[in-house]
Amino acid sequence: MISEPKKMLGKILVIDDERGPRESLRMVLKYDYEVFLADRVDAGVELLREKKPDLVIMDIRMPEKSGIEGLEEIRAIDAQVSIIMLTGYGDLETAQKAIRFGASDYLQKPFDVVEIQEIIKKYVDRSKLNKRKRKAQEELKKMTQSLGREVGNTNKLTSLGAASSELVRDLRNPLTIIRGYLDLLVYELKEKQEASSPGMDEYLDQIEANVGRCTDLVESWRALGRMDFSQMQRLNLPKLINDCYRDAAAHSDISFNMQLEGSEEQFEMLGERLQVRRALQNLIDNAGAAVVDQPSPTISVACSMDNTDIEIQIRDNGCGVDMQTLHWVFEPLDSSASIEQGCGLGLFITKKVLEEHRGTLEFESRVGEGTTVTARIPQAHTALGYYSRPNAMI
Repeated sequence: MISEPKKMLGKILVIDDERGPRESLRMVLKYDYEVFLADRVDAGVELLREKKPDLVIMDIRMPEKSGIEGLEEIRAIDAQVSIIMLTGYGDLETAQKAIRFGASDYLQKPFDVVEIQEIIKKYVDRSKLNKRKRKAQEELKKMTQSLGREVGNTNKLTSLGAASSELVRDLRNPLTIIRGYLDLLVYELKEKQEASSPGMDEYLDQIEANVGRCTDLVESWRALGRMDFSQMQRLNLPKLINDCYRDAAAHSDISFNMQLEGSEEQFEMLGERLQVRRALQNLIDNAGAAVVDQPSPTISVACSMDNTDIEIQIRDNGCGVDMQTLHWVFEPLDSSASIEQGCGLGLFITKKVLEEHRGTLEFESRVGEGTTVTARIPQAHTALGYYSRPNAMI
């Protein structure tokens, strides 16, 4: 019976002008890895471009170009690939310098076979995980761009009918797949029983955050235009706003103040808690993002009321928005939005939610002076007169 070939664990590029260490590494690693050899930095860089290895092992002292010069060239091509520098006993200071220039680790010659096998496996695994991170981020970016194109084809979401429902279904499938792979990745890390590095934690957080953002987008979209009267309840707006601020500013030094014209208990509306909370969270998050680079970041909220409505003004001392951008601020999926900035639906959804609750939203801004967002929402007793089934909402 013919046995299946052993699965390779990854690709390794060895750059060393000395034949002895170079061939020793090849013999040690050839049964588990695909190994490529180069005796000069330039030849190694060419192999790097062609083979895209998971790990580079490179000597520090080499003719023509040193390992430090090679390190800089490789980092310019691939900022993520793991790089281990080989050094003699007299080159310890240079090896430490290599770490500052972006090397992942260094080993002294002559190396211990068992030690180097363990270290190589660790860094090959890390490179593979980083590649998975980049792939997931690219897929999420493509999903966002695809979503933008589809929305453009449905005339900026002026109707939320069959086209948007079909788009939501299409978006949920890849989200499910990505979350499944993320769960597998977390499981693998736990099975290896290795302490996760700061880099691993960061990319897992990024994947989680972006999948969560897309999931929230789907749920927000699905909820638009579907007022669920059975979920209507009395909501205390100052309390909701305070909750939103705590979520937005958990790790920041933003100054926050709220002024109420009257007692807190008076500022009640009727609404779906999830949707209203999401709308207010969007407004607070936008204000927080606008002031993050200000020397004294400040968000101020003023709540007042007349006989029928509650007015909420959220002011920030942030960067402001120019007139051209302000004109399109409520348009969905602005083509300039990036995956880090969101998908361009935040203010569009907020405005739709307020309109479904018989409210309004206005936006004023000046570049360099900040932004004021004004929301008007019917008081609870006013809303009872708007809806046909008030008993279901109390």
